[in-house]
Amino acid sequence: MQEAIQTPNPPPAKPAGPSIWAILRRRWWMIALIVVGALAVTLALTLTAPPAYRSSLRLQALALDDQEVALYTRRSTGGVGEQIALTQFNFNETLQNPLIAWRTISDLNLDISASQLLATLKTSASGDFVTVTYDAATPQEAMNVLNRHVENALDYYNSVRSRPASVAGQFVATELAAQGQTLRKAQDALLQFQLEHNVSDLPREINAVQDSVRSIRAARDNAQVQASQAETLAQQYAAQAEQSEAELTAAQQALDEQQAGAETATPEQQARSDAQAALVAELGQTAREQRGAARAQQAAAAGQRTVATQNDALLNQRAGDLAQLISLSSDYNILLAELDSALADYDFLRSKAAEARLKEAQATSVGSLQIVDPAFLPGEPGGSSALRIALLVAVVSLLLGLVAAMLLEFVSPTPAQP
Repeated sequence: MQEAIQTPNPPPAKPAGPSIWAILRRRWWMIALIVVGALAVTLALTLTAPPAYRSSLRLQALALDDQEVALYTRRSTGGVGEQIALTQFNFNETLQNPLIAWRTISDLNLDISASQLLATLKTSASGDFVTVTYDAATPQEAMNVLNRHVENALDYYNSVRSRPASVAGQFVATELAAQGQTLRKAQDALLQFQLEHNVSDLPREINAVQDSVRSIRAARDNAQVQASQAETLAQQYAAQAEQSEAELTAAQQALDEQQAGAETATPEQQARSDAQAALVAELGQTAREQRGAARAQQAAAAGQRTVATQNDALLNQRAGDLAQLISLSSDYNILLAELDSALADYDFLRSKAAEARLKEAQATSVGSLQIVDPAFLPGEPGGSSALRIALLVAVVSLLLGLVAAMLLEFVSPTPAQP
């Protein structure tokens, strides 16, 4: 008997789940309910909200010098555009600081929180300018809050900006006071050295003594030359006197011979005798004068020798003084170098203290932000944003409705239709 081969029946196909469009057709009422409810609540809250008055204020950012007081190396702070952008960013962060908001609330006795104040505070930057807006229930409140909050933010921002210069100024002031003590010690040491050795400016004293040595040496040499010249002249006058005396002796002998026969002399012989007597007298006078000139030159030579000896002694004394002064140069130069170094450091720190003081004053008094358009008193409420909010809520609620429909279909699926 041939057995019949039976094939097994295929398993029944699993019914496919409903499509998204099928779910939307079945759950549309729930999506519509969510959207309509959200829009109704949003419109009710928006339309019944009190009117908001908006006041605005505009500031200009300035590219001031870096507030760092660099002692030696300066770091790059970027270009003007980068500095202005950084200033705008930092100021915006300051405006959004809850601490500044609480200060504004305390100053104006407002009955709101810091988060409520900051929620309606908006900032925008355009070029060098920063625009700040604030919405409030009344025009006066909008203007007052905006003005006070920006003032508080500027005060805080300027104080933060001036802090590097202030801290550097305190450090430099401390170092300047210590350097002042060092400078005074160096001055006192140099003054004590000057009093001890009776010198005020050692290089000038050395130059003065050197000039004196040169002058004394020149005077001594000149005296020696004058003495030599006087001795030479004395010798010449003495030789001339000896010659004149020899001529005088010969003339006197001739006169004596002529006078021996004077009783029988003719007039012509008497005239020659008188002429010879005049010659003797003249030669005698000349000899005496030459002897006197020789003695005068000898005296002058002796005087010049004395002067040369005195100058030589004075020269030795000045040379000793010069050697003593030169021996002090090493200690004097050390003291002077210490004084110059202390003075240079003191002047450097004093300039840095002035720089820190000016930069701190610039940051606190001028600041890198200036109000160009102060807050104004708004005359009417700002434009309503109800339509924009309603559109946003409609989109969000539609998405929520779709998600809720999918979740509901997954939890409680709808039976498939036969």
